[in-house]
Amino acid sequence: MNAFKKYMLDTYEAEELKEISEHGCVSGVAGTLIYYSDTSRIYNEFADDIHTIIGDYMESTGQDTLPQITANIGDGVTFRNDMVWLAAELIAWEVTNESEAA
Repeated sequence: MNAFKKYMLDTYEAEELKEISEHGCVSGVAGTLIYYSDTSRIYNEFADDIHTIIGDYMESTGQDTLPQITANIGDGVTFRNDMVWLAAELIAWEVTNESEAA
């Protein structure tokens, strides 16, 4: 299993993942992903896994760029934050939809 996905499953309960899926990390519902210092640390720890999650998403949707992220690529802190948030939201959406389908 992808280590970042495992982190998300170990850190958040099903209801929290549903909230992340529905409202996004920007809402503040993801308690460990609020501050840039936290998202930068998490990005540094799980960068390969985060890029894999986002790359798989882009491939499955046919996207070749993510404007909301690439707009911030020059600002390393914002870029890392956006990458972590997107990966977290994708994992939350995936887990929420898997559990609702079951």
